[in-house]
Amino acid sequence: MASANAWLQKQRKSDLVDMADHVPPSIMHMPANTPATISVQRLAKADLQTALEEHLRANSSTLSNDPRVAPFFQGVDPSSPVKHNPSITTPEERKPRQRRQTIKAREELLDAAYVPSSTSTLRLVPSQPISPHAKLNTKLRFFFTHRSDTDPTTALAPTRTPKRPLELARQVPLPPSPAVLADQIDAQTTTLRTSLNSYVANSPLPSSLDYIRSTLSTVTSIELLTLFIEAWGLRGEVLPLRPLTTTPAVPALGIGQVGISVPDFFALLTMAFWGPFGLWVATSIMLPSLAGYFINLRGDGGYDAVSFNAAKALVAWIVYIRGGVGGKSRVKVANAVPGGSAGMLIGAGIGGLAGLYEAMLRK
Repeated sequence: MASANAWLQKQRKSDLVDMADHVPPSIMHMPANTPATISVQRLAKADLQTALEEHLRANSSTLSNDPRVAPFFQGVDPSSPVKHNPSITTPEERKPRQRRQTIKAREELLDAAYVPSSTSTLRLVPSQPISPHAKLNTKLRFFFTHRSDTDPTTALAPTRTPKRPLELARQVPLPPSPAVLADQIDAQTTTLRTSLNSYVANSPLPSSLDYIRSTLSTVTSIELLTLFIEAWGLRGEVLPLRPLTTTPAVPALGIGQVGISVPDFFALLTMAFWGPFGLWVATSIMLPSLAGYFINLRGDGGYDAVSFNAAKALVAWIVYIRGGVGGKSRVKVANAVPGGSAGMLIGAGIGGLAGLYEAMLRK
């Protein structure tokens, strides 16, 4: 195809589009209800120039007197049947049509959104000149009608943040600050301490502890405690344990057989029990009690703890250390009592010191 007319080549594409609206040619086979202006603007400038030139040549008899396209017929080839008329001028050529930038930007956006069908072909469809606002309204109607069909991924749709996730987010508790955690720990500790103190104060435990402490804080309790320790050691010698039975093993818990033993009470019928036991009672209880009763340095009734322990220490030294009397029974008692004969002297010394301290407090 021959090159386009020189006058058409000098025109801008927007002027060519306006000229196409004015002539008008619609040069694409578009789907039904498709605006002609959009099909014209989708053409390249060279194709639009060629289409205009062919249309003007074909309709030169009716368009040669149109001032808008008269310069085209002034510069055509001599072989053209159109007569030259240099006196005709077009004010549109000297004063280009002005358009609002906002409308043009919107039109370009809509043109970019329009994708023509692959089966479209060129054709000439006459149309009437329309205003920019009318063209914009037509483009908007086409855009919102065919946008979702041509490109569903880019369809315009208003988006709003759903309210349900926001409500759920407000219900999630935020972690407190370290200061709040410290205050909560202090409050919980104070509450626990107050509850424990209240429970202990209302329970019989404080009164029981006071009773036990007051009972043990006497010279008599100290004497009884030392005698109990000596008697428990002597029991293992004169009243030995004999096996009674055996509990079954529990492999699941890792527990083997456990033997149960009880004291051999048949020993109470033999001299092996009464000989050592009688000697210990005589040397640790009877003789010291007589001495504490008759030699009473306190001057009141009862027995004197200092005299009791002094007599006990003297008898233990004579019988168990010097070995004056007792024979085999003496040996069994000395071996059975914790600490031996020295342990008996230590017990007597502890009781004597307790008696002296009590006497000093009374004075």
